[in-house]
Amino acid sequence: IMDKSFIVDIIELLKESQKNDDFHVYAAIAPAIASQFTYASIEQVVCGIKELGFYDVIEVALGADMVALHETNELVETVDDKGFLSTSCCPAFVSYIQNNYPMLKDNISNTVSPMIAIARLIKHIDPKAKVVFIGPCVAKKNEILLDDLKDDVNFVMTFEELAAMLDAANIDLENCNDGALNNASYYGRIFARSGGVTEAVEHVIDIHDIDIDFKPIKCNGIKECDKALKMAKVNHLGGNFIEGMACVGGCMSGPASLYHGP
Repeated sequence: IMDKSFIVDIIELLKESQKNDDFHVYAAIAPAIASQFTYASIEQVVCGIKELGFYDVIEVALGADMVALHETNELVETVDDKGFLSTSCCPAFVSYIQNNYPMLKDNISNTVSPMIAIARLIKHIDPKAKVVFIGPCVAKKNEILLDDLKDDVNFVMTFEELAAMLDAANIDLENCNDGALNNASYYGRIFARSGGVTEAVEHVIDIHDIDIDFKPIKCNGIKECDKALKMAKVNHLGGNFIEGMACVGGCMSGPASLYHGP
C-alpha cells in the first residue's frame, strides 16, 4: 500500500508556469522540513525549491501561528459547553475520531489546519496563486480532497518526492545560495513535534493574559490518542484540551520523512 503521487502533475504545473504569467506556483513547506536535509541549511533548501521553478516558498509555520491564535480563542469560547477541545491540525487524528469515536466529533476544533490556513492566505494575497504543500504526511493528500477544503491546496508532495525532484534536476543544495526564511515564529515552527501545539497555545494564553484554566493532554502517537479518547468518551479525560498526533514524535516523524533521527 502506498500513497498516490502528484509529482507528475506538479512538474507539469511548474513547466506550464514558466510559459505564462497566468498563475504563480507557491511551495508551502511544512515546519518539519527543518529536520530533513541534514547536510544543508534550511535557507539552502528554500533556494533549491525555488530553483525547481516555484514562484515563492512560504512557511506553513506561519499558518500554524494563525491556528494557535484561532484555536486558543475557540477553546475559551467553547470549553464550558463542550468540556474539552481536540486539535484539528493532524488529519489522521481527525479522521480517527470521526471513524472510531463519532460521539466526540463535535469536540474537534473547527479551526482549519496550518496547511489550509496558509494556502488561503496565499490565495487571498495573490489571486493567481497555485499552492503545493510539501511535507512528511500522506494523510494531507486526503485532506485536500475534502469537500469544504478542495479549493485551497492544489497538490501535496512529500519530502521523499521533493528529494527525488531535486536529484532529477541536478540541484545540489550544498551549493545553493541562501534563501530568506522569515515567515513564522518559533512557536509556529514547533508544531512539527509532539507537544508543540500545546506550547503554542500556552504561549498565546500567556502573552494575551487569557483567563482560562488550561489543562492539556498531549498525545504522542495514535495509541496515546486512543487512550485519551477512550477516557473522554466516559467523561474521565482529566483535561480540557487534547493535542493529537497520529505519528509518534509528531510530524517530523511522518511516514514520508527523509530523516528519522533526533
